[in-house]
Amino acid sequence: MIENPSRPPHYTYSILQFIFALLALAGLLTGSAVLLFLGLTSSILPTTEVNAALGFQTLSMFLMAGGLAFFAVLVIPSVYYAYKSFNGKAVVKRPQLPAYLRPSVLIFALPLVILLGYFVSQRGGIAWLLMPLLHILAIGLPILWIVYLAARHLPLGSPQRMWGIFDSGLVLGPSIVMFFEMLALVGVVIIAIFFLLNQPDLVKQINNLMESLQQGVVNEEQFVQQFTPLLAQPGVILAALLFVSVIVPLIEESLKPIGIWLLAGFDLTPAAGFVGGALCGAGFAFFESLALAGSGTDWAVSATARVGTGVIHITNSALMGWALTTAWQKKRYWILGLTYLGVVLIHGTWNGLAVLNLVSQLAPQPEQTILPGAIAWIGTAAPYILLVMGIALFGLLLWMNAWLRRTEPVQTTPEAPPVEPIDDDQSQTVL
Repeated sequence: MIENPSRPPHYTYSILQFIFALLALAGLLTGSAVLLFLGLTSSILPTTEVNAALGFQTLSMFLMAGGLAFFAVLVIPSVYYAYKSFNGKAVVKRPQLPAYLRPSVLIFALPLVILLGYFVSQRGGIAWLLMPLLHILAIGLPILWIVYLAARHLPLGSPQRMWGIFDSGLVLGPSIVMFFEMLALVGVVIIAIFFLLNQPDLVKQINNLMESLQQGVVNEEQFVQQFTPLLAQPGVILAALLFVSVIVPLIEESLKPIGIWLLAGFDLTPAAGFVGGALCGAGFAFFESLALAGSGTDWAVSATARVGTGVIHITNSALMGWALTTAWQKKRYWILGLTYLGVVLIHGTWNGLAVLNLVSQLAPQPEQTILPGAIAWIGTAAPYILLVMGIALFGLLLWMNAWLRRTEPVQTTPEAPPVEPIDDDQSQTVL
């Protein structure tokens, strides 16, 4: 068992993990039920005007409801293992899955899943029933595969620790991040208001647009045409870049490995920190993709693009987990500082390129641009730059895994008694 009279913190940790997991389970199930109700209500409302007024997007509601329900399923193992632990019956062996269910095999189903999602999302009547499952598979399979490669042949720890870290990245990390990002966004809005006070012409344009909307004389296409120049203002672009390229990375990269922060007193090795950080990043990437919606080509392209987002979240969080445990164990805090600056720079560059690409697409004509010179070229080339970045980060993740396997052989977890050796291929992370 994990607990004994000389190590009370583990017992307390198990109690807290059990309580948190139960609360998360209740919250996720409640949120799923609410979204399912809203989706069903939206689908039977008599007029599209009512739907628009309430902001309903039926398919998005069903996708999010299915996602939250699946997240609740992913929290159940954390409840189970924590309960067993504080009752003196800790589980130290991980369940073994057959070879055909390993992530290295399941990833080959991804093209078929995206293809099915492309066709099903355009079929209207059956989309709400099948798309939640296809959506979960399209987002989850690459995340599962990436974190599997990150953790391969490295110390995973007990099932309780593994699931606790993953669920903290899935629920706790995003909740804290959203709170601080909302505070930061409020600050940006306040600054924007002061900026508008010095731009009377811009305020007049916004007021005229709002009046036209209230009178119902502007359709969706006209709204986009009139609102686009406002978004293209240099001040708006600069504020967007400041928020998504500086503030968001600073917040997310410090809080994403929340599961490692919570285990600060457990004497984790750098290899264990790397694996734990990857699990946190996987949970965060999964949560962030929950709101991904659309249909047809839009959904297929978005689902494919999220593979890159999964790579950056898992790699950055794994690096931070490694840096944190290296700093705690070897007192090399300069490694932590440099790693944090590095992952913030990577994340900020990724977000900045995405913003510039979006702005470059706001031009009314393909040959026109609202960005100057080299910046406009960067915005146009952003998808290709992001692809190169994603491949490079994936290579870095594999290299770190290989390096840690050479320098830190697999060990039994410090909080669990020694167990019989398990074949490496049978001891991999299964989410």
